[in-house]
Amino acid sequence: MKTKREKLEQKYKVFSSKGGYLNEQQELIKSFISKNQPIKISDLAKFFPDISLSTLKKDLQYMRSEKNLTMIGQGKGSVYIINED
Repeated sequence: MKTKREKLEQKYKVFSSKGGYLNEQQELIKSFISKNQPIKISDLAKFFPDISLSTLKKDLQYMRSEKNLTMIGQGKGSVYIINED
């Protein structure tokens, strides 16, 4: 009988092998970027006023770590583009 931890680790392995899991909010962000790329975080903040700037930054950082998108540039001049599969 598997423990909860073992079940979670197994699920994580499946998701990580598929390039990571995106929650509903991250899927919306990804869709918006793909239709409007390249895009700045300020554009995302205007389009998603209900999402705080810090949450947007965390979502973008997670999506970069999962190889869903790429950041070009540094600081305020940074833009984001979707990585093609």
